[in-house]
Formats: sequence, C-alpha cells, structure tokens
Amino acid sequence: LASQGKYVEALELIKKHNPLPAVCGRVCPRLCEEDCTRGDIDEAVAVDDIKKFIAEQDLNKETRFIPRIRHDYSDKKIAIIGGGPSGLTCAYDLSVDGYDVTIFEKEKMLGGMLTLGIPSYRLEKDVIAAEIDVLRDMGVKFETGVEIGKDKTIAELRDLGFHAFYIAIGAQSGRSLGLPGEDVNEVVSGVDFLRTINLGEKTEVTGKVVVIGGGNVAIDVARSSVRLDSVTQTDLYCLESRENMPAHIEEIEEALEEDVNINNSWGPTRIISEDGKVTGIEFRRCISTFDEDGRFNPSYDDNDTKIVLCDYVLLSVGQVFNYGSLLENEDVKLTNRMTIDVDPITLQSSKADIFAGGDVA
Repeated sequence: LASQGKYVEALELIKKHNPLPAVCGRVCPRLCEEDCTRGDIDEAVAVDDIKKFIAEQDLNKETRFIPRIRHDYSDKKIAIIGGGPSGLTCAYDLSVDGYDVTIFEKEKMLGGMLTLGIPSYRLEKDVIAAEIDVLRDMGVKFETGVEIGKDKTIAELRDLGFHAFYIAIGAQSGRSLGLPGEDVNEVVSGVDFLRTINLGEKTEVTGKVVVIGGGNVAIDVARSSVRLDSVTQTDLYCLESRENMPAHIEEIEEALEEDVNINNSWGPTRIISEDGKVTGIEFRRCISTFDEDGRFNPSYDDNDTKIVLCDYVLLSVGQVFNYGSLLENEDVKLTNRMTIDVDPITLQSSKADIFAGGDVA
C-alpha cells in the first residue's frame, strides 16, 4: 500500500495489529528485518522505516486514521489500570469494539515506560502524545495522578459501575542486588533515574558514574548519564561478554560513540563508601553467566578483583512489580515470579472481572 502511495490505507492496515506505529517505528529493534529473506540477495526490506514514514500520518491531525467503531457496547464500562503501551493497546482494541473505556494512570503523564523510561533522544514525547490523541478522538477517557489501591480501590470502581478491569501497571521499580553498602543515597535505581530525567526534574547525579547492567535499559541509563553536564565520566559494567550482552548491538555501538566506557565480564561485590557517601565499587571477574543446563548462574574468578572509584552507582539489572494496595481483598492469584496469573488466551485472572497484560502478566 505504501508503494502505491496509499498512506492512510497503509496506516489503517498497520493499526489492525498495532495502535502505536509511530512509537514502534522509532524504538523497534527491527527483528523482522534480520529474518527478511530479501537480505539473502542484497538487504532487507526497510520494514521499520516504511512504517515510521507511514505513521507520520498519525502525528498530523488532518491525515490521522481514526478507526470506525464496530459495535456498541457503550453500556459496558471498562477500567484500565496503567497508561503504558499495554494499557493503551487494550484501550484501543476495546474502544474499536465500542466499550466505554477509562484509563487510570498514577503518574501525571501518560505513556508509562514510553514516556518515563525511554529517553527523548530515542522517542520524542510529542510522538507518544499524538498517538494518545487518537485514543481521545475515539472516546477513551483518561484520569492521571490517580493510583488505584491508594486513591481509589477496585471495589470502589465496581460501585461506580465498572464491569471489568485490565491491570497493566508494568514493572516500574528497579531491582536491587543486595550488595553490602547498597543502601547509601548515591546508589540509585536506573529506572528511577530515567523517570526523574523524563519528568524534567533535577537529578542529583554528578561526577563519575558507574552503571551496572548490560540490557537496553542500562544502555539508556548510561547514555542519559553522559548527557548530563554534572557528570564527568560514565562507565558501564556488566556480567556478560560483549557478544552476549542482552542490549541490541546498535544501542551498544551508539553508547560507545557517545563516550560510554563499556566494561564486560565484571560482577559487583560491594559498594564502598566513606562518611555515608559512595567512593567506589568493587568488582570481580565473571567467567561465565550460564551453567551447563543453560540457567543463569554466573561463576567468578575471586582472585581477579578491582576497585573502581566513582561518585554515583546506577543499578539497571532488571525491574520488579510494585502492586502497592492494588490487589488487596481481590483474591487475585500470582505466579511464583510475582506476575499476575492469567489465562494465556483471554488474559483473565483468577478473579472473573479482573484481567492483566504487559509486563505484569
């Protein structure tokens, strides 16, 4: 459709499966292009760039595609808890089917990790806002700054006439490592650091910074650190070898170009501080990250250690769930990984009117 110049029709086709094409065009790692058989001849079809080009229609109110509402279920009120990509996608699909949808978001800004996790140099905030405007045009309602479980409970929403609930609160809290000395102020969660920057708030991070982690979020944290005038040096340390880092190769290359120092095959053992302030961090050489059965089980050479001087440590070793009081008195079953236990097809939880999706499921 794009090759025929039918850009709005192309956008309509994409949106049958993906209501956030402008966002995906900017942040997708293009795994489809890696598998594209055209690459055997010369190079892959530019799937991502074509979608990004078509999705530009969505940013302009005049050329935006607003889908036709297919049914009328407006007597059914649905509450979506969490305004990130999963919640927004659910809202889009439900509103196309004519449901009365309200998204409740605890932050003042919508978009979840798209807004508060991904830095603006990778994903401009006006792109997310434009895609959310499409949902507004479709009749989706938004309540921001409202934490369900704290400001309102699910039971109270039932009393207000909501028939079903979709929980999509993501994994918003940074995982800690449990290292000796980790509880000082200068050890900061990477996702909290990104949230502070994306909210336009002042961060205390200064001087020499060490980022711990080898995934895409760790790379985002390091690249955001490098951009701060208050930071003089940013070093990233991870357990994995360069070729086994979970971060996408393009992200790694861009971080290196931006003067992030990437140090592979090192695991932290303790945070060193004096007078309550971080002065350094001790590492030991990581020999391998997986055991013979393929399970994550790092092994180390305890004789090969070093101390790296620094002023701040940014931990980016994964995220955990923060339910707060959301599920109190709701009898919702969790898995042993602390995700909500849902049916893989319907996304229904153990409580009939509660569903869940995204990272939390």
